[in-house]
Amino acid sequence: MTVGKDNRSIQVLFRVTPSEYKAIKKNTEKSGLSLSEYIRRSVLGEKIVSAPPADFIILIREVKKVGNNLNQVTQKLNTQGKVHMLELEKCSNEISDTVRMLYRTFRPGKGDG
Repeated sequence: MTVGKDNRSIQVLFRVTPSEYKAIKKNTEKSGLSLSEYIRRSVLGEKIVSAPPADFIILIREVKKVGNNLNQVTQKLNTQGKVHMLELEKCSNEISDTVRMLYRTFRPGKGDG
C-alpha cells in the first residue's frame, strides 16, 4: 500500500515499555529507516531488511568498474584476437582487491583470505 506523505494527516500515539522502546530503536537503526517508517511498515506487515553496510555503495562501484574493465578486455580480444598481459593482470588484480574488500565488509576479521 503506497500512500503519499502529504496524505498522512492522522497521528497515532501509543505507549511502550522501556525495553520495548529499546528493541524498537535497535531494529529501527539496523533497518536504516526512520522510526515512523519502521513502525508503519511493521504494522502493515511489510518485510523489513537490515540496511546494507556503509561500504556497500563503494563495493558496488568497484564491482561495476572491474566488470567494465573485464568487458573492455574481452571486446578487444574478440575484435583484435589479442590482448596485452598487462591488461589481464590489471583486471586480475582489481578482482582480487574487490574480493578482499567484500570479505572485509561482510566477514569482519576474516578478510585476509
